[in-house]
Amino acid sequence: MPQSTVSFRLDINRGNAIIDYIRTTASPRLLSNELFGPLMTITLYLGIIIAVFGTGANIVTITVYRRLGFVDTSNISLTALAISDLFVSITTLISVLSLVLLGTISNIPFTYEIFVPISASAHVSFSRVSALITAFLSTERYLCVLVPLKIKSLITPKRTFTVMVILFVAGFIRWPLDFIIFPIRWRYFPSLNRTLLGAIASTDQTAVILRGFNQGYYVYLLPPLTFTIVLVCTILLSISLHRSKAWRDANKSTPSNASATSAAEKPNLQQSKEAKAVKLVITIATVFIIATIPSSIHLIAVTTVPGFDVGGRYVNMWALMGVVYNIVDCMNCGANVIIYFNMSSKFRQATLELFSRRCRK
Repeated sequence: MPQSTVSFRLDINRGNAIIDYIRTTASPRLLSNELFGPLMTITLYLGIIIAVFGTGANIVTITVYRRLGFVDTSNISLTALAISDLFVSITTLISVLSLVLLGTISNIPFTYEIFVPISASAHVSFSRVSALITAFLSTERYLCVLVPLKIKSLITPKRTFTVMVILFVAGFIRWPLDFIIFPIRWRYFPSLNRTLLGAIASTDQTAVILRGFNQGYYVYLLPPLTFTIVLVCTILLSISLHRSKAWRDANKSTPSNASATSAAEKPNLQQSKEAKAVKLVITIATVFIIATIPSSIHLIAVTTVPGFDVGGRYVNMWALMGVVYNIVDCMNCGANVIIYFNMSSKFRQATLELFSRRCRK
C-alpha cells in the first residue's frame, strides 16, 4: 500500500483547537473529523453542566463538614476527599470551557494544548489524590471492623490530618513535573499559517525521564494499587456487614424486663451506627470503582498505543476519551454529596439547616 505525507488535524468548529501533526505514514484514524466534531461538542456541553454541579456540590460538602466539626476522624477524611473532588471538578470545568471557547472564538493566540499541563495534568493529580483518600477510607473502615479498639486509639484527628497532607503530596507531585514534560512555547501551525502558543511533549532527556516516572507512578502504580485496595476492602466490608446482620438477626430476643431492654438497646445503637458508617464507605467505594474504569483505560492507552496522545495520529480519539473520563470523574465527585445526604442523618440535617438559613437571609 503506497504511503504519503499527511496532516492530522483536531479541528473543533472554526477556532484554534487544532493540532497539526505531520507524519510520513498514512494511517487510519479511529475517529474521523466529521464524526469527532458533533460528538465532542455534545460531550463538552454535558461536561460543563456536570462540572458546575460537582463544584457546587463539593463546596456544600466542605461547608457542612466544617459546621459538623472534626472531632470524628471520618469527617476529616471526607472533607479532604471533598476538597480534592472540588479541584477535580474545577480543573474539568477549565478544560471543557477552554475547548468550547477555542472552538467558537477566532484569532485566539493559543491552542488547547496549553491546557494539558495547566488543567488536564492537575485533573489527573487531584483524581489520584481522591483515589488515595478513598483507599485510606476503605482500609480504615475495614480495620475498624476487624480490630476496632486498636484502630480507634491509633487513629486520632491529628494523625488523620497528617495522613491527608501526605496523600495530597503523593498524588499532587505530577502537576509541576508536567510543565517540564509539556513546555508551553510558540509553535507554527501550517493549516492556519500562524504561530500560536502551544504545548507538546519535549524530547529533552530530563523531560523524557520525568515522563517515564509519571507513567510508571500515575499509570502503572497508583491506579492499580488504589483500585485493588478499594476493591478488596469493599468486598471484605460487604462480607463483614452481611455477617454482622446475620448475627444480630440470630441473636434477637425479647428481654424480660425494662432494664434488660435498655441494656440491649445500647449496643444495638452502637452497632447500627457502625453499620451505617460501613454502608457509607461501601457506597463511596463502589461508585469510585465504577468511575475509575474509563480513566484507567485512557491512561493505559496513552502509554501503550503509539500516536494515542496530544499531537498523535489518534488525537481525535485521545481528546474525546479524555473529556469523557474527565466527565465521569466529575460525576463521581458530584455523586458523593448525594450519598452523604441520603445515608448520613447528621449531614442531611446540617445541609437542610444551612440552606434554610441562606433562604431566610
